[in-house]
Amino acid sequence: MTDSEGNDITIQVTPADGELLMIWLVDHDEHRPLFERLLSNIAKAGIEVWRIDLLEAYFLPRSSEQIRTLNGNGVAAILRAAHQQSNKRIVLASYDRMPLPLLRGVHQWQSEADQSRLAGAVLFYPNLFGPAPIAGEAPTVDPILYATNTPLMIYQPSLGSHRLRMNEVLSALWQSGSPSYLYLVPEVRDWFIMDDEEHKPSQMDIEATQRIPQQIKQFAALMDHHPKPAAPLPLHTTGTEKQVIRSLVQLDKHPAAPSFNLADIQGNRHDSSVLQGRVGLINFWATWCPPCVEEIPSLNRLQAIFKDREIEIISIDFRETPEEMADFLQRIPVDFPVLMDLDGQTSLNWQVFSFPSSFIIDRQGRIRYSANRAINWDSQEVVDTLNRLLAEEP
Repeated sequence: MTDSEGNDITIQVTPADGELLMIWLVDHDEHRPLFERLLSNIAKAGIEVWRIDLLEAYFLPRSSEQIRTLNGNGVAAILRAAHQQSNKRIVLASYDRMPLPLLRGVHQWQSEADQSRLAGAVLFYPNLFGPAPIAGEAPTVDPILYATNTPLMIYQPSLGSHRLRMNEVLSALWQSGSPSYLYLVPEVRDWFIMDDEEHKPSQMDIEATQRIPQQIKQFAALMDHHPKPAAPLPLHTTGTEKQVIRSLVQLDKHPAAPSFNLADIQGNRHDSSVLQGRVGLINFWATWCPPCVEEIPSLNRLQAIFKDREIEIISIDFRETPEEMADFLQRIPVDFPVLMDLDGQTSLNWQVFSFPSSFIIDRQGRIRYSANRAINWDSQEVVDTLNRLLAEEP
């Protein structure tokens, strides 16, 4: 099939005899056995599966930013094809950043559809926010949420990185009239339906994934119960949707650093009083975040450069257990304190949106610099920055 711009889009079809068609928009090209079993089990449950890789169709690099900014042409074309080639009820599905082009495509298709068999969409651990803000600034939901009136079911891992921001997402969707539901998946993290050679699924991941085929039928019936939207809502873009990739950013304003009081893996408490009169570097991270792990050696080297000087480097881990961290530290050494943000509230208080995110605090307890990506922490730029802050009066 082709979209409105003449691009060829390949559809991989796994037929089934049931009355439901599930269209999966994927963004990975590597083999992920757990996900492949999921699609196979969905088909065995009587749900026909269409699988589409829009990045492959458009010859685009596989990056979060490419996915986030995709327009909806391909999704609208797929919906047209599904209505022309099948009489089944339709459910769309995607994960992470792909729900944004999914919703844009539904919005575009609504303006041309005479009749609709679209029950709704199932979004797995969706990131429905705009570009990553400067670390420490609150993210904003993408404008498409305020123009979405299609029924949605959000599969949100209880340990997921956006769990504590779901109220903002649902508020935007409900404001637009979307009958949106949240299904909280217990004891799993983002990407729980995926695995690869380096990341093996936990038993909780496997069990949660095995439940999905039957849940899809229930959720499709729930979404299909709602009346079909009569027309699309107007879409108002803000002009701020373009992402700016940031490294170390000097802040124009110098907000006071939020406090923290957290335990390390031995249960010893550490609070923000350790920063009093000192320069601080607070690094938010997780062991499942490859860029976070990649910057640990440069943080260790920075610790060695400023040894015995009035600087405090502290890392705060996002929602992992002390046991998981102890296992990680046996494999990869970390030469500075690692504190455990077990419920994610400290990360939320610091407005951490992406991992890693880091903050440099001056002697007066003010945030002077931040970074919302991994950087080389022993670079001359960072060393000079810290030396300047050390030279300031407490």
